[in-house]
Amino acid sequence: MKVPSLILQRRSFCLGLAALFSAGVAHAETTPTASSLVRPDDPILGNPKGDVTVVDFYDIRCPPCRAMDVWLDKLLAADPGIRYVPVDYPILGAPSQLGTQALFAAQLQGKYESFRKFLMTEVAPPTLDAVQAEAVKLSLDWSQMQFDMNGDAVAQHISRNLDRGARLNLDGIPALFVGPIFVQGALGYDDMVSVVAMVRAKQQKKALTTVGKAP
Repeated sequence: MKVPSLILQRRSFCLGLAALFSAGVAHAETTPTASSLVRPDDPILGNPKGDVTVVDFYDIRCPPCRAMDVWLDKLLAADPGIRYVPVDYPILGAPSQLGTQALFAAQLQGKYESFRKFLMTEVAPPTLDAVQAEAVKLSLDWSQMQFDMNGDAVAQHISRNLDRGARLNLDGIPALFVGPIFVQGALGYDDMVSVVAMVRAKQQKKALTTVGKAP
């Protein structure tokens, strides 16, 4: 599935944002919405019933992704209406692959968020020893985790994520879907707040239009 339409490149974000405000919702139907991209095995952070869904394709070793994660944490703390769906997309080599395997294995034991925080803040690339040390620290069953890291469930989860990005023709990360809007490249906090506000305005306008058409 190719992503057409509402695309914001970070280097021209302000101009693109202004254009989108003036364009209204004319292209929303042709752009994959964030909600439509969510899969049953995706981790959900923030408010699972939030009114704005943010789907984030990222790699745990991607510097812009890691920098933006600080602002995403701030956004989730400040805005209780955000449903944040991280899509782990390990495209930056063996350390990313190992870290993502460990992360999905930790998810099977209910510790996705805690283990993700470790991976996104640790300076050194993940190694098996470092992964084991963190697993022990988080009271994870390391034997089970090691088994799951090399198991079919984790391998299929990674494969599905990579396939999802390929179908969207993603050519870079981070790649954010916020409601019906696609943003390629890292955003600062103020830009995130602006995009979320725009999505809410679009949703409210659509809701009012729907009510107006009701018999």
